[in-house]
Amino acid sequence: MRTGLEFSPVMIAILFLAFMGISFFMGMLVHSAFVHEDKKNLKRDSKKAWVLSMTAGTGVTGWMFLYGYYINFFN
Repeated sequence: MRTGLEFSPVMIAILFLAFMGISFFMGMLVHSAFVHEDKKNLKRDSKKAWVLSMTAGTGVTGWMFLYGYYINFFN
């Protein structure tokens, strides 16, 4: 019997875990570029740099997920 849901709960969980994983690694890329290349005076353990990088990683990944969803389902 079909419930009419576009996504099952398992699929939502997998999408969430994939989103968090990709966001983390995107944030790590931004963090390494931001701390080691652009800002020589910023400490490697800086919480501010970590938060900014993880926010940027989440934003970029969110844009990729939303754009992919839009292209696949609304075009």
